[in-house]
Amino acid sequence: MRLPPGLSPLRHRDFALYWVGQCVSQIGTFIEMTATTYLLYAITNSPLLLGLGGLVRGVPILALALFGGALADRIDRKRLLLFTQCSQVVTSLILGTLVATGSIQFWQIYVIGFVNSTLSAFDAPARNSFYPQLIPRADFQNAVTLSSVIFRLSTLLGPAIAGILIATVGAASPFFVNAASYFAIIVALIAIRTKFEAATGPRVSLRSSAWAGIRYAMRTPVLPLIFATETALSIFGHNAALITIFARDVLHVGPAGLGLLLSAIGAGAIVGTVVLVAIGEVRPKGAVLIVAGALYAAALLGFAVSTSFALSMAVLFVLGIADTGWGAMRNTIAQLATTDAYRGRVMSMITVTSRGLTNAAQIETGGIVAAAGPAVGAAINAVAVGISVATVALRS
Repeated sequence: MRLPPGLSPLRHRDFALYWVGQCVSQIGTFIEMTATTYLLYAITNSPLLLGLGGLVRGVPILALALFGGALADRIDRKRLLLFTQCSQVVTSLILGTLVATGSIQFWQIYVIGFVNSTLSAFDAPARNSFYPQLIPRADFQNAVTLSSVIFRLSTLLGPAIAGILIATVGAASPFFVNAASYFAIIVALIAIRTKFEAATGPRVSLRSSAWAGIRYAMRTPVLPLIFATETALSIFGHNAALITIFARDVLHVGPAGLGLLLSAIGAGAIVGTVVLVAIGEVRPKGAVLIVAGALYAAALLGFAVSTSFALSMAVLFVLGIADTGWGAMRNTIAQLATTDAYRGRVMSMITVTSRGLTNAAQIETGGIVAAAGPAVGAAINAVAVGISVATVALRS
């Protein structure tokens, strides 16, 4: 059967295995993330402590992701991924058991979050630099788009499933479901046949290797601009803490409503991804990146001023579409601009900005909401995203 151009990477057996395994695992991850955010806010009843949870998760990624990227460029990425995925099964089981026995406390959520983020600092660079080894270079953009489907599908299904599980089964169930979901990627990794050739040449320390990756990225004409847009989105864009606060304090909905709001972003992202898959190769990548970034800022501003649950879902749906185009173009440009010898380190820099700063910025969300209120805080962030997009557009 002839596949559409956008699905061409799925013709490669190992990529298809990896894609399916990641899809199941990432849905489980977003189930747990939604449950963790809801649980932490329910326990603390404090926007600032909720934001502090994000900071705790962000610090290990900010501190260690560059070393994770250097390690991913040095050792077998497949073995590294097997270790991190198996370890996260254990942390999910521990957290689920604490909730099920009624002994959970907010500081324990911080500790588990810190451990998971430490693992993610090594897992994310390996994961993002692994799949290009499974396909030819001609399929890079379509592979990036399909990989973004994993994230988008996860943000669509994960929060909704989490809300249903919390409301019907109990607050502990999402953590056990996530633990089970990791086995999909573990089995896929074991079944993959592609061999990874470790880097050759003189061995240097991980610190020297990480600095070499930074120097390489800063010398390229395009990667600094990609990092700038990633940083702006991570600090001022939407995050789980912001949506959770709006769900309870502005829109006055419970866990099921929170799940629907987060899933609206995922639904929009799926639509945007389907469009990208149907189009296949996009030529004016920079132009699409700028337009999508501007649309994202406008949608976030619309969410800030909305007090209607239906309108908020509609605006978040548009935000999801914009986020897909913005993210797919950023990642595609970064992959194409990077040689495989530095891919793990460059992807680790993306991880620092996209995941480390996103989590750490939740303390900014909690602080600005505590000081100015949810609507004003979200509006300020939307304006900041718009200014950053305009700046990148003018500079490039």
